[in-house]
Amino acid sequence: MMELYRACRALYETAFGGADDAWNDALFRHVMPDCLRVIAKDEKPQSMLFSIPYAICEAGGTREARYLYAVATDPDCRGQGLATALLSRVIAEGYPVFLRPSSPSLFAFYQNAGLLPVSPVLTEVGAAAESCAGTAFLSLTPGEYLSARAAFLKPPFATPTEDFLSLGYLTGGALGVPGEFVAFYERRGTEVCFKEWLGNLDFAPRAAAFLGAARYELRTPSPTGTPFGVAANCPEGLTFLIALD
Repeated sequence: MMELYRACRALYETAFGGADDAWNDALFRHVMPDCLRVIAKDEKPQSMLFSIPYAICEAGGTREARYLYAVATDPDCRGQGLATALLSRVIAEGYPVFLRPSSPSLFAFYQNAGLLPVSPVLTEVGAAAESCAGTAFLSLTPGEYLSARAAFLKPPFATPTEDFLSLGYLTGGALGVPGEFVAFYERRGTEVCFKEWLGNLDFAPRAAAFLGAARYELRTPSPTGTPFGVAANCPEGLTFLIALD
């Protein structure tokens, strides 16, 4: 198992780069070995992905689902259909599955593999306010955030486990103002990315100032937006926005 761990981590870091050992350590502790799906030859992974437990909240209750993360193929093995074969296996397991392509150019690849675009999103950028005085922002735990966001979303929507969402707190967190908005964010130097913003957008410049950022980017679901992810076996109209990218 340790050899597989090392080999998959090496493939992951080759595909996605980044030298954040704390993040990579936490991710691999969470997903190995239960979430790993891999095609290997001579004990060397050729293509891999993580199939991470999620849920879809529908009008009648929740349904078990999977968030597909870190789809990667060894550079020496590309062009052989390995990732497509791996995705087909996961789709055939029957769970609703969804993922966020790492670049817009990959949407066509995933559509050819049987996943359809979902969850239109608008992205907004702007400058932080000069002050956040007079606004009582609340920092939220993962559990508090997941409870609060449900008030702003109509079913069906995807929701992570508390444990998985907590990985995002290594580089960010969540905050809100009751009855106004909730947001899940990541700090990026002098900027903050609100990976999921639900509710009143007018608070965004003040929230950025509260977090000590100079600028912000936010993503919010919108029927007029651009598809955020791709999905298979999922209900129509699925909202999927949180991504630990």
